[in-house]
Amino acid sequence: MPKAPDDTADPALLARRQAFGRRLKDLRVRARLSQAQLAEAAGMNRVFYVGVEGGRRNVSLDKVFALADALGVDVGELFHDLTSSITEPQQGTR
Repeated sequence: MPKAPDDTADPALLARRQAFGRRLKDLRVRARLSQAQLAEAAGMNRVFYVGVEGGRRNVSLDKVFALADALGVDVGELFHDLTSSITEPQQGTR
């Protein structure tokens, strides 16, 4: 059975989502916005946004663009240097 889009059982997917969440938090803090303020500005539910920032939720491409707009940054800034901050899961720990 295929995994659900928000399934965090896959360590590699979780690591990517967590790296994106850390980047998002960094940009949000720099913009001096609360989680609730950014969620509202991006048209998102605050609880869902908290899950995105925490790496527990998957976010759509439309929401990625909405987040960039709400932060006043180019969408590429959300992914800037993201791959170097991904903590890869250790081999054989499943």
